[in-house]
Amino acid sequence: MVRVRYVTSRLRSSRAPGACAQRALPVLLLALVAFTVLGARFAQALPLPTTRNDFAAPGTQPLSLTDTLSTPDQCTPCHSDYGFTAVEPFRNWAGSMMAQAGRDPLMYAAMAIANQDSPAAGETCLRCHLPKGWLEGRSVPEDGTAMTAPDREGVQCTACHRLVDPFNNPGAPAEDAAILAALTDPVPTFGNAMMVMDPEERLRGPFDIVADIGSDPHIPDSETLVSPFHQTSELCGTCHNLFNPIFTRNVLGEYELNPFDTPTADLRAGFPEQQTYDEWAASEYASTGVFAPQFGINKDVVSTCQDCHMPDVSGRDAEGGAFRDDLPLHQMVGANTFIPAVLPFHPVFGSEVDAQILQESIANATDMLRRAATVEAGISGGSLTVRVTNETGHKLPTGYPEGRRMWLHVRAFDSSRAVVFESGRYVFDTADLLGYESLPADADYDPDLHVWETIHGISSDVALIAGATPGPSFHLLLNNVREFDNRIPPRGFDNATFEALDAHPVGQAYADGQYWDDVVYAVGPEAVQAEVTLYYQTSSKEYIEFLRDENTTTAAGPILFDLWDQHNKSEPVVMAQAFVETDAKTVAKCQKGVAKAQSKYHKTYQKEWGRCYERRASGGSCDAGARDTRIAAAEAGLRERVGGSKDKRCMGANLTPISIGHGATCPVPCPTTTLFDMTDVASCAVCMSEALADSALDAAYGTPPPALPPIAPAGGAGKCQASVAKASLKLAGDWSKELVRCGGDNASGRNNPPVDCETDPSGKIGRAQEKSASRIAGCTDFMGLAGCPASGTAVDTASCVETAIGDVVPEFASVGYP
Repeated sequence: MVRVRYVTSRLRSSRAPGACAQRALPVLLLALVAFTVLGARFAQALPLPTTRNDFAAPGTQPLSLTDTLSTPDQCTPCHSDYGFTAVEPFRNWAGSMMAQAGRDPLMYAAMAIANQDSPAAGETCLRCHLPKGWLEGRSVPEDGTAMTAPDREGVQCTACHRLVDPFNNPGAPAEDAAILAALTDPVPTFGNAMMVMDPEERLRGPFDIVADIGSDPHIPDSETLVSPFHQTSELCGTCHNLFNPIFTRNVLGEYELNPFDTPTADLRAGFPEQQTYDEWAASEYASTGVFAPQFGINKDVVSTCQDCHMPDVSGRDAEGGAFRDDLPLHQMVGANTFIPAVLPFHPVFGSEVDAQILQESIANATDMLRRAATVEAGISGGSLTVRVTNETGHKLPTGYPEGRRMWLHVRAFDSSRAVVFESGRYVFDTADLLGYESLPADADYDPDLHVWETIHGISSDVALIAGATPGPSFHLLLNNVREFDNRIPPRGFDNATFEALDAHPVGQAYADGQYWDDVVYAVGPEAVQAEVTLYYQTSSKEYIEFLRDENTTTAAGPILFDLWDQHNKSEPVVMAQAFVETDAKTVAKCQKGVAKAQSKYHKTYQKEWGRCYERRASGGSCDAGARDTRIAAAEAGLRERVGGSKDKRCMGANLTPISIGHGATCPVPCPTTTLFDMTDVASCAVCMSEALADSALDAAYGTPPPALPPIAPAGGAGKCQASVAKASLKLAGDWSKELVRCGGDNASGRNNPPVDCETDPSGKIGRAQEKSASRIAGCTDFMGLAGCPASGTAVDTASCVETAIGDVVPEFASVGYP
């Protein structure tokens, strides 16, 4: 691994730190971006002589729609408050950054400086962030002051659902051919919001709702067309691939300024601001798909952007809509936890948002971040090695380049728990990452600090024209050099492919196929424990101060700074944490505690539901209240002993899921449970216990909890049902018990060397399977039975039961012994 430590001080103004506090806020609040900040003006870069024409792009143009875009409130009567709150499109969309794109105060602050540096640059910002206002001709002036409250609904329902596939691929609606033929300037590729919008109010989506429910509920106001385009990543690439159009890449790979007042001939040749779509398109996710059920929810193999950011869930998409298991969840969740936290306090936009929904968005983003990376760590020979694996379909981190970063905070301890090494400390009160941009002579210099980020800069020739300083810069529109990029590539990374896209690493080398980064710390021979924390931050202090200090034309920068300063300071999110314990006995005790607590809960859950099923099948009744009370008490006991007040073995030793061998998520069939701390391991244990018992009951009765089975037929079939149930539940208990016992012997050293428990070295699993088959062998009447007995023979039923339990039981045992 070749690694270059990049230390730089970004281009900033000379504004005094406290100057913004002297402005007259009551006046500024009346028009966020229209008023000039009061007080002294400060030296700034000379603006480039750009025009709106320099930012023109192909596709649908302003004022060309026959029907304006309808607003989200016209969708809410059917798509909200209809009994499926968790999956309803409107509520989930309303919390997303798509919905808040037109209110994003950071966008307004950055756009103000972009307009200062390059007049009319805001045109390209507004095109993506406020498509309704842009399409309806309100992007003049380019500071966004002509936009209305409905425009600020951002990337709203019809902005997506009227999009047309610009290449008219197979399956596209027949109406699209005429729309594309009418374009003056057809879209050449995906990016820069080069959208094609249906000029009429015809909605598009992936499903045939007429076939689903028998009619089109949008008629007569509009109609609904089936569009395969809406299930492709190319739709997302419309905006999530951005290139600065005032530059063009030359034969030397450098970015030169175009002739002014001249649209670029090839937007793809512009300077790459962000390339999330390109990163995905060059990844394994795009080529073959990746097994990642922690993202897909109802889908194990994920491939498209939507598979992760709009995963398939179960429910209805509207009042009267069809129930489906492939309903796209409209959370469209990313990694932004900063803007949703401050928007409710915005002096202009705060009244337009729902603070509770935004809090849900923050929780969703946090959960997404905790599935985005896996951390492994170990101490050997005085060195701590930390591996951070990118689990996403793009670089980690990705997207907007300015201020986003990810880093490791590491502390190592000796046997007395004294700190012997530390790197990457963050001071939450002041929002300072100690050592960031520091030099060896500085008091807070941290030579081991490892930050993943991308840094752009200004070339000397552009700096000369703009009156700016060449080198690393936060000036989005002036930047034309990729100074540094050590972000972790996705699966399927290939240097040649990424270099062709000008998306290759800069300042750090990654081998073909590498989607992780190993960081080695010299912690010393006395280090026996280590605490590793992976942080992600939406916006750094350095960037927020830049947006305040460089903003000389509007109130957007100072307002953003106040929001940042008074609310949260873009507090970093812990993506993953690990506690390295070199004492194997301590780890084994924790594992044993988890396994014991899980087994106890599984026994109670299976017993209670098994009793209910037996009584129901025989024509009796089940006391559901008593059952649920006993199960709840058992679960509470598990949570006390794993991650709770009685957890001395794991929490008492500061261990984390990674400490005992877990990855970022619970095993299948519970992959959506993120394993961040030991309380999550408890949740995983509950889920896996229930999955094992449910699989045994479903195998026997054809119905998993919480539903109850039908009454069994009388006579031989009813007796057969009872025999299969007893065999299935007993096999689940015996099989899991033996795997847990074997795992414990591996962890404690009794098995030396460790054995592969799934191969049944003791023979006990095989004997349990034989006993199960023997109990079922007496069955001769299978008439009317569901589940495995529906196979019709004792041999097939026994095999079916064994398969159903075998699919879950190894993962059950891996909760305690990964």
